[in-house]
Amino acid sequence: MGTGFKKAALALACVAAATAAAPAGAADFFKNKTVTLWIGGGVSGGVNIYGRTLAKHIMGYLPGKPDFVARNLPGAGGMGAVTTIYNRAKKDGTEFATFAQGPITDPLLRPKRKYNYDMLKLIWIGSLQSNIQSCYVRSDSGIKTIQDARDKVVKMAATGARSGTSKTPLALNAAIGTRFIPVTGYRGSGGTYLAIERGETAGRCASYASLNAVHSDWIEKKYVRFLVQIGPKPHPALKGVPRAYDLAISEKDKALLRFMYQPLAVSNAFALPPGTGQDRVKEWRAAFDATVKDAKFKAAAKKLRLELDPSDGDTVARVMREIYATPKDVVARAEAAFRARKGRCNPKVSKKCRGKKKRKKK
Repeated sequence: MGTGFKKAALALACVAAATAAAPAGAADFFKNKTVTLWIGGGVSGGVNIYGRTLAKHIMGYLPGKPDFVARNLPGAGGMGAVTTIYNRAKKDGTEFATFAQGPITDPLLRPKRKYNYDMLKLIWIGSLQSNIQSCYVRSDSGIKTIQDARDKVVKMAATGARSGTSKTPLALNAAIGTRFIPVTGYRGSGGTYLAIERGETAGRCASYASLNAVHSDWIEKKYVRFLVQIGPKPHPALKGVPRAYDLAISEKDKALLRFMYQPLAVSNAFALPPGTGQDRVKEWRAAFDATVKDAKFKAAAKKLRLELDPSDGDTVARVMREIYATPKDVVARAEAAFRARKGRCNPKVSKKCRGKKKRKKK
């Protein structure tokens, strides 16, 4: 056997050994597999629509092009999807999750309660939207302006007591003097929409984009009236609708609102379980970045009226760190607002609260 042949044989053996020692390639791993998406929201809500639309298109950018199945876990503001992906999901890249924003700040707001998840340990793939929330009511509710909601008690549909649909109106009560009362217990976004239709509540505080995706007819036919918008910037479709930040009574109130809308910057985010291997994380993030640039995905989103303003996984992780670095006094004020459960008549913003001063007895 010649020296050249021996060297070639040795080189081939080394390659084979290295291949055997290395983990399976991405294409080999994902091929013929089914990926599970856990959705923290009902089938008729915006979280579901955004989640399934992304999942349908991102599979084509994962090496091996796996299939996917979506599982909805509505209620509790998306908590079910969070606990599932954090505690029970496989850490091999075959399970990911998306959920509403209520669970993001819960561990901050209730530090004495033990939570079986940590937002800072989730591995973020990316988010699809920088969101603007709005509070809206049926046009025939008798509530026409945000001032009316300061003068009168207004029932608003919500899912869980710690969900965003409950937290937002309560934060507004504390910060701008509204008198919203969240009516909780409705199952997913669909349940809150039905509550409005049945007249059980006047309206709802939630994502404008989700409403536009699910009930654009309500907007077009003016079935609902928008009272206020919540977010770091005004929404172009809500011209003339006041921003909560501009209505804040004090600087402390503005700080409370900033804390509340921080999570909106990374709405409809997608996460992998803690402990997922770095190779899988890189593949998921690369697939996400390619998907949000894909013309077919953009066309599908446009058809479904989904607003897109994506952020990568590192950006989502940074925003989460910023949220958890919020000063304790701001967090304490937010929690006090959520404990109130309803708005008290505030004489600073409502003349109807002032009444007549009692005469002093002589």
